[in-house]
Amino acid sequence: MKQKANCIFLLLTLTSVLLTPNCATLTQKRTQRIPVTSAPAGATVSVNGVRKGVTPLEIRLARKEKGQVIRIESPGYNPMEIRIRRTGASLLIGDVLLGGAAGFMIGWSIFEADDETSDYGTVIWTTIAATICSLFLIDMATGAGFELNPSDLNVTLTKADGPPRVDTMLVDADDFRNVKWIRVHRD
Repeated sequence: MKQKANCIFLLLTLTSVLLTPNCATLTQKRTQRIPVTSAPAGATVSVNGVRKGVTPLEIRLARKEKGQVIRIESPGYNPMEIRIRRTGASLLIGDVLLGGAAGFMIGWSIFEADDETSDYGTVIWTTIAATICSLFLIDMATGAGFELNPSDLNVTLTKADGPPRVDTMLVDADDFRNVKWIRVHRD
């Protein structure tokens, strides 16, 4: 009876953890609206090679489109390209391995402590639940997956002295979701 109650508790815990962390993605819009301003005004903004206008303006970016490039240009300055890339897959693998190891140790210690347990079901369910919980705790501790304050992306255009070059800024796509404003300054 005790083992059945433990399995039900672990199953409910696993279900709730799986369903709640990403509930915001259900209500998330398909596009991200970002105001772009510059001091002084008048910088040209292009998205994926398509001219959107001059600052101040608001651009819309598709959230699911891969490899987006925002290009900001101003006469007498090197253009700046903001490249939005997906990264962090290796971090997720590391989180899974770390969480799995912690979960297995917890599950094994429960298995060893309980004399009535004769199967490995407790170890498996505890490992799964602890892995998911530790992934959630790792994300909370590192700040991954959420940000409490909206952020500005500050871009500084450098004076063009010599042959023109394109300055590049790489931004992780998940981090870019938190960008609420792009502010352009000139050297």
